[in-house]
Amino acid sequence: MPSYKRAMIIRKGKAGPVGFAVFCLVAVMLGGCDGKEGKIPTQVAARVNDAEITIHQVNDQLERSGFSNGAAAREESMNILDRLIDQELLVQQAKRKKLDRDPVVMQSMENAKRQILSQAYLDRMVYNHTPPSPAESKEFYAKYPELFSKRKAYKFHVFSIPKDKFNDGLKYALDSVKTGGEIASLLKNKEIDFKEDQVQWLAEQIPMGMLATIAKIKVGEIVSLEQGSMKEILLLESAVDYPVDETQAQPVIQKYIANSRNKELLSNKLKQLRAGEQITYVGQFAKTQPSTAPPVPKTKEPQASQPDDFIQKGLQGLQ
Repeated sequence: MPSYKRAMIIRKGKAGPVGFAVFCLVAVMLGGCDGKEGKIPTQVAARVNDAEITIHQVNDQLERSGFSNGAAAREESMNILDRLIDQELLVQQAKRKKLDRDPVVMQSMENAKRQILSQAYLDRMVYNHTPPSPAESKEFYAKYPELFSKRKAYKFHVFSIPKDKFNDGLKYALDSVKTGGEIASLLKNKEIDFKEDQVQWLAEQIPMGMLATIAKIKVGEIVSLEQGSMKEILLLESAVDYPVDETQAQPVIQKYIANSRNKELLSNKLKQLRAGEQITYVGQFAKTQPSTAPPVPKTKEPQASQPDDFIQKGLQGLQ
C-alpha cells in the first residue's frame, strides 16, 4: 500500500470504551497510541492530493462492520481505508468534471440530505430505544404459536388458475380430491388452464392472514390463496415440525416489538406535525388534497405491518 504523509492533529475529547479502543487500533497502525485519551498522535489516515481521510472516517465504518479489536479488525481497517481512498479518487474526478453541479446529481444529493436529516430526527427525537420487557416478549411468543412453539415446514402442490374460474362448482368438486394428480385431472376435464408447481414454505414465509388456517389443515386438504388476477389452489402434502423455543426467538421478537412500537410513534408524530403546521397543496395537487393524513412514509427503520415481513428474515437464521 502507498505511504502517505500524516499531519499531527490532536483534538481533545472523550470517547466510549469500544469507540476509543477501535480509534486506538487504527491509530496504532498509523503511528501509535499510548492508551490515554486525548493523546492520539494523528487523526489523518491518508491524504489524496489536498483531501484528508481521517481516522474518524475509518473508525466509523469499522465499528459498523462489527470488528472491535484483533488481527481481523486491523486487516479490515486497512481494507476500509483503501475503499475510502478509492472513493475519494472518484469524488475528485467527479468534481473536476463538475458533476456536483449537474441538476440530477444535485437533486440526488439533496434527497440524500433530506433522508439523513429526517432519519436523524426520528432516531433521536421520536423512536423509543428502550428494549421491550420480558413480559412483552413472552406475550408475543404465546400469541403466535404457529411462528414459534408450533412452527412447521409446509410442502404444497400448487395449481394457479384464473381467478374467475374459481367458482362454486369447482370448489365443490375440489372437496372430493386428495392428490395432485386428481386436481390436475379435474382442471383438465373442466378445460381450465393452470400452472403447476411444488413449493416448500416455513411458517414465517406464509402470509399471516393464511398461516392460522394452514396450521389447522391436515395433509391432503386444500386451501386457496388469491394472487392478483390468479387463484392458487394449495394441496398440503406434508407438514414437518420446526419449533423455535422462547430463548431462540427473543432477538427476533424484541426487534419486531421495537419496530412496531416505533411505527406507531412515527404515525402519531406525523399526525401531530400535520395538525400543527401549515400545509398547502398547490396547482394540480390542490384538487386532490387529502382530507386525512397520508400513509406513513418509508424510513430506514424497518416498518412491519404484520409479523411475517420482519420475522421471516429473523427466524430463517434459526433453522
